[in-house]
Amino acid sequence: MTRPPRLRPGDAVRIIAPAGPVPRPEFEAGAAILAERYRLRYDPEALFRATGYLAGPDEVRVAELHEALRDQEARAIVLARGGYGLLRLLTYLDPKLLQENPKPIVGFSDGTVLLAWAARAGVASVHGPVVTQLARLPAEDRAGLYGLLEGPGPGLLLSDLDAPVPGRVQGPLVGGNLEVFSRLLGTPFLPDLDGAVLFLEDLGERPYRVDRLLTHLDLAGVFGAAAAVVVGDFSGCKERPDSTLASPPVEEVLLERLGRLAIPVAFGGKVGHGDRNVAVPYGTLVALEGAVS
Repeated sequence: MTRPPRLRPGDAVRIIAPAGPVPRPEFEAGAAILAERYRLRYDPEALFRATGYLAGPDEVRVAELHEALRDQEARAIVLARGGYGLLRLLTYLDPKLLQENPKPIVGFSDGTVLLAWAARAGVASVHGPVVTQLARLPAEDRAGLYGLLEGPGPGLLLSDLDAPVPGRVQGPLVGGNLEVFSRLLGTPFLPDLDGAVLFLEDLGERPYRVDRLLTHLDLAGVFGAAAAVVVGDFSGCKERPDSTLASPPVEEVLLERLGRLAIPVAFGGKVGHGDRNVAVPYGTLVALEGAVS
């Protein structure tokens, strides 16, 4: 796995919107924070363009992503937001552009698709905040992102994990949004899961749907290949108020589905759509030391 060159304060960073339309107020708040650290390069017309639930036609978003990958001055690419749309671009993306000019791609949620694509290309990326999320996060999460982009060596990524299935393993860190990641199954874009530390998070999925997604991964052999699972934030994953289902909370569903696995499982990763989103390296080697719950 190639680790792109480290950034320095003042470096140029390219911001793109390869998925859904970008809400202007949230973007401007996050961009103001990011601009305190780096020089931002983006096209305002492209960022705030909307074609239904997409930030423009597929061919336009592919061209903009390729342009960002070719940009020799930009030392990193940060997604403006998630939403939906990157799955539609996968077959058109040229991995040689990233391999020839490796730079970290920062994003999460729908960005899971792009991070997985980068891992398949052999280039490490960063599962971390998008621009529209930055203003809602504590300063320590922003500092963690800068440290991961600029730091020279390894360090502690996630702490205070609760491990119902304890153990010590190491392997490449992959995963991301549960719903989005599940859509890569059966495609050539799924990251290599053999011996991987798999982390998962999601937003707004009803508990029975989380059950179905995890069961799908299990039936597909994901948990048989992975070395461990780390559970991040599952914000808003509740049953609808008008539902007649007597649904258990999502925490119980996660524990029931994952707690029976024969590999280490840890809960409490501050990763996802909630109040915290700690940046973690995607595709690089990590060590998990899960203490007994």
